[in-house]
Formats: sequence, structure tokens, C-alpha cells
Amino acid sequence: MDPHDPEDLLEALRAENDELRMRISVLEATAEEYRRQMTAVLTSASWRWSAPLRGSAGKVRLVRSRARSLAKRLVGRDSQPVTTPTAGLFAPVARKGASGTPHFSPLLNRPLLHGVRSSRLALDPLPNLDQARILVVAHVFYPEVWPDIEDRLSRMPEAFDLIVTLVKGPAESIEGRISGLFPRARIQHVENIGRDSWPFVELARLGAFEGYDAVLKVHTKRSVHRIDGDAWRLDLLDGLLPSPEGIRRIVDLVRRDRNVGVVVPSGHLKGPETWGSNQELVEALAARLPFAFDPDALRYPAGSMYWAQPWLLQRLADLELGQEHFESEAGHLDGSTAHAIERFVGVMATAAGLDQVETGEVPSRLHQARRAASDTTAPRVLAFYLPQYHRIPENDEWWGEGFTDWVNVDRARPLYRGHAQPVEPGELGRYDLSDVKVMRQQAELAADHGVDGFVMYHYWFDGRPLLDTPLRNLLADPSVEFPFALCWANESWTRRWDGLDKDVLIAQTYPPGWEDAFYDDLLPALRDHRYLRVGGLPLLVVYRIGQLPDAAATIARWRKRADDDGLGGLHVLAVIPSRDFEGMSASAAAAVDGLVHFPPGSGIGLQSLRGLVPDLDPGHSGDIYSYDAAVDGADLRTTGPHGLRVHPGVMPGWDNTARRGSAAYAFHRGNPVSFRRWLSRAVDAATAAGGEPLVFVNAWNEWAEGACLEPDARFGRGNLETVRQVTGTRARRPDRAD
Repeated sequence: MDPHDPEDLLEALRAENDELRMRISVLEATAEEYRRQMTAVLTSASWRWSAPLRGSAGKVRLVRSRARSLAKRLVGRDSQPVTTPTAGLFAPVARKGASGTPHFSPLLNRPLLHGVRSSRLALDPLPNLDQARILVVAHVFYPEVWPDIEDRLSRMPEAFDLIVTLVKGPAESIEGRISGLFPRARIQHVENIGRDSWPFVELARLGAFEGYDAVLKVHTKRSVHRIDGDAWRLDLLDGLLPSPEGIRRIVDLVRRDRNVGVVVPSGHLKGPETWGSNQELVEALAARLPFAFDPDALRYPAGSMYWAQPWLLQRLADLELGQEHFESEAGHLDGSTAHAIERFVGVMATAAGLDQVETGEVPSRLHQARRAASDTTAPRVLAFYLPQYHRIPENDEWWGEGFTDWVNVDRARPLYRGHAQPVEPGELGRYDLSDVKVMRQQAELAADHGVDGFVMYHYWFDGRPLLDTPLRNLLADPSVEFPFALCWANESWTRRWDGLDKDVLIAQTYPPGWEDAFYDDLLPALRDHRYLRVGGLPLLVVYRIGQLPDAAATIARWRKRADDDGLGGLHVLAVIPSRDFEGMSASAAAAVDGLVHFPPGSGIGLQSLRGLVPDLDPGHSGDIYSYDAAVDGADLRTTGPHGLRVHPGVMPGWDNTARRGSAAYAFHRGNPVSFRRWLSRAVDAATAAGGEPLVFVNAWNEWAEGACLEPDARFGRGNLETVRQVTGTRARRPDRAD
């Protein structure tokens, strides 16, 4: 054959086409035989008799997992070594022909799409956005069973928005019917890729779930490989949309109980006995954030229909999946990205500390939520705030012309494969805090997401303030709604960033009369109308209480002066001494009003991952820890040394590579899912302790140490959205115009 002859080339293509058609016929015949055999198995007596054993095996694995978790929680938690699961922390290596894993999986063979936020879908904004607080997302592949969904939506007890993803082809035939019955519905035409999962992930990337109180996910499920496929679909739909009153209870529960992530029809919450060949794919999904999970504790809504917290579904956008990560439809019964997403929703809910509730449990759970709402006072969430991001002459002298902390951030380099360095800021960019407009933006973000105020570091060395421009600008502009308190960072500055701890740049000393000089410096801030108060008194946090020469006498002096100035006194908190701090005397403890946990300094679980991280820099002399272990081992006791009240502290992440380089200590890697688990537990602990509860976050903007609430380039507002979900702050409806 002459490859340059058009006739010969056409003949070769025809032969290849015939061969492909033959292969398709063989595959179709194989699939049909597989369905026949599966039907025979599912209808056999042995399958029915062994059902209890299969369920029992899964339950045994779950009980064992919970027992291990309980044992960990009962262990002392002052930075104790802990062991927590590592599945999901690092992506599995795609292995050709690996048992149970399709070697052609696009999920295992395609990397992260860092920073991708665009979508193939485009939703027009809805009119009257403030009316509907419920969103229904329906995926239609089988138009003939759409009426099952349509009929049950008539039971909705209040207004709802509707998004319908129609698979191109036969499903498009019912577009007119849907538009006629639901004129405000937004209809999207999609390719038959990833079944209902890919369009759902695309909606998350578009931000379609934001601003709602609850989201219902349904689809035209047929499950032709099951003899009970139609009955399964109807049972799912009737469980989720039972009656107007039943629906009202479900929605009310999701609205009231921040710890309810998913509501599933009774009997459809499945466990580890149904992993199939999907565990490795779910590990690959989790590794994209990453967070750890226990495979033996699998629970997820089988059938992929449920009510859910919008925050949970929005985290699907954090996976940064594209259409290319999903298989084209080929009748997969297992082991596809769509099957993995189905299980991942449950895995992610558990990792976030969210409960998956079956509909039969809704009435009793709702009763508990109503009682809790009337019996508790919500804590205030306060974030430590760094004023470093502006130039000062001292930094120019010590570190070079134009130095700010952004220089440290930009010079960071990865220490291992998958290490998220350098960390890039998000929508606020590399700001300059000498501009008070930046603080106005930060205050608006905080208020919109449930952060009640900032605890600004205050640097004062024997009458010499440093990095105080943001504070002075704030005090000069009372129009900026920036609730704040001060934390005196009373330690000497050294060249620690260079590893030269003994090279002191400016010393913290305490000469005679320093107490009054320091108070005089604070007074304008203490009198500001935005200054945070606890128990009616201005809040002051002291970073290293053990360094004060006579802490009891000093605090007594400050309180007297504050009382004389009409402030009523001071509410003084001290940071719990860390492993690097000096201790706290009994007299100092008697003088303060309470303590603040300040992770990672103390009160967290430590689990080294050095033996697991891939391609670790051989020159690295620090350590890589599990962030999930830090969360699971966090000390949430609210009574501490000397019987003092302890206010919980949390961190959205920690990684000081930007400052320490190859000597860094990093927690791999903070993410909104694991952060929610920690923050929710801290809020619960603070609430249970009564009084005027506070929860501290380290930090709002510690960019050089990887601890940031404010938006970054990887998760956007993900950490802030987590605070909003936990605190119950009502989300504003975003503008969804393209």
C-alpha cells in the first residue's frame, strides 16, 4: 500500500473503522452478558442470605475506626504525638494495570489545574434573588422519568430556585415542558460526560451554591443494571421530598444545625463494604486539597441524591477538576470519577466534622437543634493580625531596601513534590498597609464572613513603637469599621529568619517607669469606639507574660489607670506558654483574666510525615507534620493552668518556609475542610464553657508562615466561608452574572 495514495489511505481508514465497529459490538455484547450475570447474582438466594453478613462486616470496620478515634481523643493533648490516618494526603501514583484501578483513569493521570476558576457552564442571574433560599439542582439524562422529579417538586413548601442540567440529545426534548412548569428555571445543556457529577462540580466552580440555606441534588436515576432500579429512584425521591411538612423539617434542620452536612433518605447511607474499586480514586480527590480520611469509616449517600449544606458542596470547586478529569460515558458500573465523587461527598463531610443524617433522624435532631439555639451564646471569633506589610526604615536597614514580609513570601520555594510554595495572595493582592483603604476592605470581608474582630500585634520597645503606621492610620479614620484589640508582642527581635537567633536587632527591656509609658502609648486605642471589649472592659493580650519583671504589679497598675480614665479597667489575657516560652508564675496567673491557645506553639497533635512526603529536599532540617493530626490532637479544654479560663485557638494552616527556608516546619497542608473540623470543635468547646466565649484564629494574614484567613490564590475565600458556615453568619447572595 502506498501511504501517499489517497485511494489506499481511504481503504485503510475504512478497514480501521470496520475493526472499531467490531470491537464496539464485542464490548456491547460483553456488557450485556455482565448485566445478565449481575441480575442473576442479585436475584439469587445466596446474595439475599449474605446481605446481613456484608452489612455487618462494614459496621464492624466502622466501630473499630470509631474506637480508635475515641482512644485518641482521651489522650492528653499538649502537643502530644498522635497517629491519624494518612490516606488522602498524597496522590496515588497512576499504575498501569493496578488491581482495582483503571489504568486509564483521567483522574489519576491528570494533575491539578492550579488557579483554574472558569467554567464551561454560564448561568444567568435570577430575578428576585432575595426571595428563594433553597436551590434544587436536577440532572436529566432519562427524560422519561423526569415526571417523577416534577411531581415531587410540587410538594416544596416554599419558593426555590431550580437549575436543570440536560444531557444533549434525547433529554433536550423536555426543555419546553420544564420551562413551562418552572419559568424561572435555568437550563444548561451538557455533554454526556461524568453523568450527574461533572455538571455538579462545574456548578460549584461557578459559585452556584453560594448564598442559599440548603441545596437539594436529584437526577433521573435508572440504574438499569439493578432489577430494583426504578424502585430505588422512587424511594430516594420520596425520602427527600416526602411531604411539605417533611421537607420543611429537613430544610429547617440544615438551616439551624451547622453540624449537619448531608441529609440522606433512610437506608441509603452506605459504608466501607461498598468501596468497590473507588478507594484509590477518592484518595486522589482528597489529595487535591489535601485532607486525611479513614477508609474504614466510609459513609456516603448512595445514589447521589441528598439535601446538603451549600458550604460542603462549594468545596467541590476546591478540587479544581475539569471536564478532562471525567470519563466519557461508557456504561461504567464502578471505578470512574463519577463513582468516586459520589463517595467523596460523604468522605469530605466526615473530614469536615459534619454529620450525615438519615431522614428518619430529622425530627429528633431538629428538636435538639432548636433547644441548643435557645440555650447558648455564640462565641466571638477573633483573628490575630499582622501590620508588617509596609516599609519602615528599620527593615530597610536590617533586611534591605524596600523590605516587607511580601519579600519573604515571594522567595519561598517548595521543599518536596506537592509542597504549596510560594503561597500567593488572593483578591487583595500584595497590599501595602500604609493605605487605610486596605484595612477597610479587610474589615468588610471579616464582617461578611463571621470574623468579629482583629487582634493586632503591637510592637513597642521601651517607648519605641515599630510597624505602627496601620494603627495610627486606623485611629485617624473613625469611618473604617475595623473592630480591633491589641496584642503586645513583647519579645526581642533577632535575625531568627536567618537562623541567627542570638543576633539581636532590637531588645525588649523593662527599664523603670516602662509600665506607665506603655499604657500611655495604648490609651488612644483603648478609647477608640471600635476597640474590642470583654465583660465591658477593653481587651489586651500579652504574648509572653513570663517575660514581665513583675506581671502582677504591672497588670494592677494598668487596670488602675484604665479605671481612672473611665474605661472601667482592662480584661487581660496571656498566651499559653509554648515549648519555646518561659513559664508563667503563680502570681502572674492570678493577675490575668484568662489564657489564649496559640497554635502551633502548644496544644496540638504532632505527627511527622517526613517518611511519606515525596522527593523531600535532602538539605531539609526541619519537619513536615500532618495538619489533620494537629486538628485531631488539638487541646480544647477550657480550664487550664491555675484554674484559668482558656480560650481555644485554631490555625487555618502553618508553614514557615518563607522565613526559615530549608529549616522550615510545615503542616501539610491546611485546607478549608480540615480547618472546619477544628474550628467547629473549638466553637463548641468555647460555647459549652459559658460566660463570654471567645475563639482565636492564628491568623488573619500571617502570609510568611502560611496561616491566613484572608483570600489566597488556591482556595479563594474558602477559609472565610468556613468561618461563616461555622458561626452561622448569613451569606449574601453573590452576583452570578457572567
